[in-house]
Amino acid sequence: MLLFIIYYLISPKLFILLLLISPFNKKIRTVLQQQQKSVKKIKEKLKTNKKKIIIHAASAGEYEQIKPLLRIIDKDTYFVITTCMSPTIYESIKNDQLSDAYCYHPFDLPWLSKRFFKLINPSIYLTTRHDVWPMHLYTAKKMNIKTIIINANLYPKSKRLKWYFINLTKYIFNLFDLIMVPSEQIQNIFKKQLQINDIHIASDTRFDQIMYRKNNCNGIPDLEPIYKKNNIIFGSISYEDLKLFNIDKEGKNILSLVNDKNSINWVIIVPHEIDINLINKIEEKFPNAIRFSKIKDIKLEPFGFLIVDKVGILPELYKYTKIAYIGGGFGKGVHSTTEPLIYNNIVCYGPNIDLLDEAKDMINKKCGFIINTGKEITEICWQQFTENECGKTAKQEIEKNIQKYINKKEHSAEKMYEIIKEYA
Repeated sequence: MLLFIIYYLISPKLFILLLLISPFNKKIRTVLQQQQKSVKKIKEKLKTNKKKIIIHAASAGEYEQIKPLLRIIDKDTYFVITTCMSPTIYESIKNDQLSDAYCYHPFDLPWLSKRFFKLINPSIYLTTRHDVWPMHLYTAKKMNIKTIIINANLYPKSKRLKWYFINLTKYIFNLFDLIMVPSEQIQNIFKKQLQINDIHIASDTRFDQIMYRKNNCNGIPDLEPIYKKNNIIFGSISYEDLKLFNIDKEGKNILSLVNDKNSINWVIIVPHEIDINLINKIEEKFPNAIRFSKIKDIKLEPFGFLIVDKVGILPELYKYTKIAYIGGGFGKGVHSTTEPLIYNNIVCYGPNIDLLDEAKDMINKKCGFIINTGKEITEICWQQFTENECGKTAKQEIEKNIQKYINKKEHSAEKMYEIIKEYA
């Protein structure tokens, strides 16, 4: 509570600081200039008898997470205002037309919060993931506006749970009327660390959005010749992941399995960022590899290596693979593991999974695997691609686990919506 009071008292100075910074920061300048203008644009639309719901998306990732919810909300009953604090996301919201109205979210200052909520008069203020605004939550509570957070997450090692912040974290999350989390593990963190017991498990709407993208994906025409082959993908890899391509004591690596022509057809390698030095290092290990940018000029053989030097197509690539290694697990933390699983890939990753609850969950459900060496990957490939009875049985078991996992996670938005309606 003390930290919140301090935050409240210094907020005018923070506002002055924002004004001083704004000439040098385009994002801050745009939000300051456009927030009131964007609200005024929707003023006439707000004259409705429908119950109003504000749904806030701070980042592009969070906007993706709320899309499944936006698609199913009954627009005959509820008037939905989607807010953001990014000019890029603002344009996306405009183009998608999934909301009744959209505007910039005000900065977290008491007078801006009060003016914003008074003008819109919502019944619900909803946010997602990590995006908690102390002053907005406090003001909403004072004005009897129901406050909801979906896909809420707290990592065991989060700074919010350190001794110097934990009391503030407790206070802020206790301002929510409804907290929905994607897993039992996260529910336990809220209960043990914050002593908040009324926590709903409602999976993660991000899962629904990935499924939606999969169902509406037309694929990549240039890769159709290798569709339904025994392909493996190394997605979002960094320098730390390159050790998996090293030759082991037996003189083998992934290259050996491709050359064997009895196991892997294609190895697809996708750097986390388009880093020319990283691409060059990959090419040193696989000198015969093809770059994706050159694929139109090449007839794809039954076996080979593909280095993807294009951003934004990784989710679609999982359509063409059966096994996915996800990078980051030998560095700061593994990247998203959900996309390949939805495409029925067997998923494996390095040991650093503390920041990704879904990776832990997949291990518990026996559809994700931690690996430490390149040899372990070759063994997974051999097991999954072999035609012997032992391999077939193992493959069928994992496929069954994957389907169970998907069935449990599907329709998260519908489950959330049913709970949210009780608060509206």
